[in-house]
Amino acid sequence: MKHTLLIKVALCAAIMFISTGANALGKDFKKLAKIEGVEHVHIGKFLLNLAAKNGESVNIGEDITFTGKSGDMLKKINSIDAFTSEEKKTVEQLSQQVRNILDGNGWEPLIDAKDEDGQRSKIYQKQQGKHTTIVIFAEEGNEASLVVIDGKLDMAQLMEQMNKEN
Repeated sequence: MKHTLLIKVALCAAIMFISTGANALGKDFKKLAKIEGVEHVHIGKFLLNLAAKNGESVNIGEDITFTGKSGDMLKKINSIDAFTSEEKKTVEQLSQQVRNILDGNGWEPLIDAKDEDGQRSKIYQKQQGKHTTIVIFAEEGNEASLVVIDGKLDMAQLMEQMNKEN
């Protein structure tokens, strides 16, 4: 009886810790929307599930598209947040704050690339149990884009799905 109660308390604490960690993670990125000159779009679970059910596409910028074929993937995503800016001062501020969020703190860098045109692209992921957050950040000159994909998925599945659709 004591062991059952102890297990229940431990399980509740673990669930609360994971939920709090995921919520804190979201708050870090939500602060970016308050930067003057940053545009923010949030797509929640309800709309993602609706798109999956109806075979609709979800486009994030020019480079990321989930079509009706990716319904199973869409069901695994809890939310997608996209942040963009086209003002030099704002891009610098956004870039600095993104670096502050991603530096250390358990973020795993997956890709850090710079091409001959000066575009920098970074992809990071952070896992907390089955919960994964994937961050895609790109900047070039006076433009920056940040996409935060949150859910129960892994980067390999996401990349595989995106490659099938392109």
